[in-house]
Amino acid sequence: MTARGTFLDVVGLTYRCGGIEGTTTEDFAFTYEPGRFVTFSIGSLVLGESIDQPLMTVSRLLPEGTPITEAKLINRARLLYSLSPGQGFEQPIVIHTEVTAVILKYASEIDLDSPNLSTLDPVLSKICTELGVFPKSVAHARNHLRREAAGFKVLRDIRIPVRDGNFVLADVYVPLDHRQKCPVLLSCTIYGRRTICSGPNLDNVNDIAAFERVEDEWHSTPPGTDIEVPDSRIWTAEWIRQRGFENIATFNTFSYVPNGYAMVKIDPRGVSQTPGARGVPGQLESDYFDAVEWATEQSWSDGSSALVGSSYGANTQWAVAQMKPKGLKCFVPYATDTDIYREATYPGGIPNTKYLADWFDRVRRASPNWTEQVDLQKFTATQPFDNDIYRSLSTKPEQVDLPCFLAGSQIFIIHGRGAYEAYKTLSSEHKHLQLVDRDYYPWPSHEATWKIIQFLDRHLRGVNYVNLEKVGIQMRLGFQKWYWRKESDFPLPGTQYTKFHLQTDGSLSSSDDIGAPKKFEYSTKSGSSGQKCGVSFHSVPFETDVEFAGHFSAKLNISSSVSEADVVVSLWAVDEKGNIVPYGAKGEPQPLAKGFLRASHRKLDVEKSRPERPWHTHTEVDHAPLKKGEVVPVDVEMFPAAGRICKGWRLRMDVAPTEVQPDIEGYSPLEMRQFHGEENEEAVNAVHVGLDLPGYVLCPVVPLKQGYCNVIQ
Repeated sequence: MTARGTFLDVVGLTYRCGGIEGTTTEDFAFTYEPGRFVTFSIGSLVLGESIDQPLMTVSRLLPEGTPITEAKLINRARLLYSLSPGQGFEQPIVIHTEVTAVILKYASEIDLDSPNLSTLDPVLSKICTELGVFPKSVAHARNHLRREAAGFKVLRDIRIPVRDGNFVLADVYVPLDHRQKCPVLLSCTIYGRRTICSGPNLDNVNDIAAFERVEDEWHSTPPGTDIEVPDSRIWTAEWIRQRGFENIATFNTFSYVPNGYAMVKIDPRGVSQTPGARGVPGQLESDYFDAVEWATEQSWSDGSSALVGSSYGANTQWAVAQMKPKGLKCFVPYATDTDIYREATYPGGIPNTKYLADWFDRVRRASPNWTEQVDLQKFTATQPFDNDIYRSLSTKPEQVDLPCFLAGSQIFIIHGRGAYEAYKTLSSEHKHLQLVDRDYYPWPSHEATWKIIQFLDRHLRGVNYVNLEKVGIQMRLGFQKWYWRKESDFPLPGTQYTKFHLQTDGSLSSSDDIGAPKKFEYSTKSGSSGQKCGVSFHSVPFETDVEFAGHFSAKLNISSSVSEADVVVSLWAVDEKGNIVPYGAKGEPQPLAKGFLRASHRKLDVEKSRPERPWHTHTEVDHAPLKKGEVVPVDVEMFPAAGRICKGWRLRMDVAPTEVQPDIEGYSPLEMRQFHGEENEEAVNAVHVGLDLPGYVLCPVVPLKQGYCNVIQ
């Protein structure tokens, strides 16, 4: 009795099993007798053998458990993979008569069992030169073997046709067996789809090899390890030393494809090797739409799909979700912005100049061959007020009715607001929200993976999870500890918005100060190390543990010696010894909550504002410069955050002209914003407290829970 097997993606490979002999067919099939060894070869060059393996791959030519670092395996993989003209498995490996003849010509020079990984180089170069293909490097082969061991493969540089006759390039990750149909997860970013970003020149074998080496080293070295990158296209420093996310703003293939999903990572026009200009209005959205419908029709697709990604990869999803292309069932905009002015360019009316300059520089370096049709960096620099253009670039969650899984980051400010606004206004009843760490990038591929997979399984596969988590909160405990808090809604049920009032003695209290007014003055310059920036107010020690989760806000009365003042409000926990409690993921000082406002932008939209979440108009018509010495009330929006203050700790509230706080050792906020005091002559700002000048910070106190404590490694 015979059985039918498949040697994945290889046509024309010779096999022998007892009296059965042949070559793999166009659908990769071979025939074998159960219980007997099957030998595979190219002509007379034996590659290896197997027994009772109906699904064959190159790694199964050697004994089970052979590691991907084993030279014998890498040699066989390099030889076989090099016979394909592609960089992945977008085309099958076809061993026709000419290929066999060239292999046999050099068979005496081929030592597949050599322990030296460079032994194969000279002969492989000869073979590939005669066949007109690029030889695959050791790293290239190992990357394929690593995916194979996890149960999937990559189809590289696939051209996806779009409606105007052009194309976008994508990498497609699918389960090994070409007959398996899966739901498809699509992502589209502006950073490039390779590890960590960008992508190689497809006509340059050395560039291809360099990107394969970066990917291999990224997967095979521990966090904190530097990797030599080809050039400035790949972002260096912390981006290359981290091991949490394979690619910027997309989800990890190793987290999702082994769980039965195909993934399509798209480079829009003007990104990496996809030709065109970036920033053409409406183009990315329409191309993304076309890619979703294209994916629905592919042989590896079961016809259903979702959009996934974080940051820019989250923001690109909204317009497509609103258009609802064929097959799209849900989307996962993890750490998203919905209001371009308030969240990305001018949060609190303060320009994100430094962040945007760095961001545009990175985008351009990742794709040096292409340019922007519209210079958005120049546009944002010349448009300091909210207007119709910003509003046209923003999303409208209320017009989207697809199931949605959202997340927002704490403290970072970027991507720290939109998810909560979207959760409140989304039309779909199937919506989920997470409040996660400032370093949100690795979360959807690690801590949050199974929650997202449950969401995807439900809406793409129809799996009915009874207790699908509605809202999840990373409750920071300080000292690299946190626990996961499950909730049924946001704001959290049972939230008590509690005021901590500013007092004339520099304290925070549960009641107003009705004494004589007092002015707390401070310089608009941040000062040197060890010096206080701004002014601080302290509570008494807490009598019990208290947890906060949700929106914070501050109401202050301020003045300045000049016509403008930036107001930065930060909340800190101070332990029994007077030390700042480090809420940062790496043990660094980080505020409990933070927010800021440019005083001339203090006008509120009373219809949209809530006590815990003021909404400023930020329009030119409402622009109101300060008059010297005039005291004005301001409401400061502080983006959602979560943290516990333990019994005996105190709450410290800073009011400052900048995020910098030199008297907190080790605190080094990212240089993202251009504060007024940094670019103008020194001035004096003041906070006014006392009778008829109420000032307070409003904090979301939630019922205390005790979850399983996680330690951030």
